[in-house]
Amino acid sequence: MSKKQEDILNTSIKLFNEYGFVNVGVDRIIHDSNVAKMTFYKYFPSKDNLIRECLLERDKLIRTSIMQTLDSCNNGIAKLKGLFEWYENWFKQKDFFGCMFVKANDELIHDVLLVPIIIEHKTWLTNTISIVLKDIKTELSASQIRIILDGATVNENVYGDNVAITESWALIETMLNYAK
Repeated sequence: MSKKQEDILNTSIKLFNEYGFVNVGVDRIIHDSNVAKMTFYKYFPSKDNLIRECLLERDKLIRTSIMQTLDSCNNGIAKLKGLFEWYENWFKQKDFFGCMFVKANDELIHDVLLVPIIIEHKTWLTNTISIVLKDIKTELSASQIRIILDGATVNENVYGDNVAITESWALIETMLNYAK
């Protein structure tokens, strides 16, 4: 990937993350990326193409970061707790504006090319949680935990009070105690 293409992609991720997909136009991306219009269209023939590339890149970054966190933990419970700590750290970042995949689904529901990207991202997370749960030997489902994490993400984005993930982890601990 060229430096200009990378600049466009990173600038777009930042803008889409903060302002949403509908509210950010190509002209703003071109301006903030400091590239010529021709350069933009050389790499991204349309805004729709750019959005797909942004989601794929965001997915890659999240996967890498979560896997680094899980790999640093030594057992199932520590990995599950580590996942919740990853979310807590994400929520505390100044550039936290909620989940880009949820935003894409909400704002661009009619883009049939985005749906598989969104589903693949959420499926990967669910499968990753499932692997962690096998180490714990619990009856909890990975889907339950992913749904709780999705809810915590929305809650934190709305309230910004740093309570969502703590309350979510307390719920998981209670569920783990009852599921044994």
